[in-house]
Amino acid sequence: MMVWNRIHADFLMPSRLGDYARFLETALAATYSVTGIERFWRLATGPSGLPAGRYFVLRHDVDTDPRTAGAMWRIERSLDVTSSYFFRLSTRDDALMTEIAAGGGEVGYHYEEISTVAKQRRLRTREEALRALPEARQRFRANLGALRSGTGLPLRVAASHGDFVNRRLEVPNSTILDDRAFRREVGIELEGYDDDLISRMPVRSTDSAPPQRWRYRDPVAAIARGEPVIYTLVHPRHWRAARAVNARDDIKRLWEGLAYQL
Repeated sequence: MMVWNRIHADFLMPSRLGDYARFLETALAATYSVTGIERFWRLATGPSGLPAGRYFVLRHDVDTDPRTAGAMWRIERSLDVTSSYFFRLSTRDDALMTEIAAGGGEVGYHYEEISTVAKQRRLRTREEALRALPEARQRFRANLGALRSGTGLPLRVAASHGDFVNRRLEVPNSTILDDRAFRREVGIELEGYDDDLISRMPVRSTDSAPPQRWRYRDPVAAIARGEPVIYTLVHPRHWRAARAVNARDDIKRLWEGLAYQL
């Protein structure tokens, strides 16, 4: 059943972009302010604290499909809302990134240098991964600089990507930014998994491929309850099946897993 669900999600699932638009309309109808995590953080940490109201904090991790991310962005613009978009090196789309930023949205780096180094060097233990942190940080610095140079965007916010090797080694990519001095050096002001940020958003949900749709908490139910702050992470891949993109990504994942084991 799990294999069939994956095949359906990757290749047979009808577009859910209409559902996405209705999802945002539901939040707006319930008087939520739809915003990205950077703006929410600045409001929440301002001198007067978070202004009264309801906040729907929306983040996109563009893991595989920038084209669908662009479609989601256009839906948001039609509803006059903004959110956060985090791009991997493999999904970098300079034109879309600058379009989102010019339209008032937030653009950040979805980074994964620890898992990249671990797979390339076939690191087997947590201790080996931690010893490789200097190399991962050097790569992060170089990659972030190249993204800033290419897009002309400040990219002050980052959010770590998760990979099978991070789970195996028990070292998340966010470990790169645990060092506050390194953060200051590279100009990162906020990480999407920072405890101070997460603690201000007690109701959190993450989308999932059908039939599950949501993990942790159902944001639609939270909207109906009138929760004051709802944090929702979505992935474009779960809202429209980009068949060719998904096929390439599935093959890449399989190959990386096999190469890591050898």
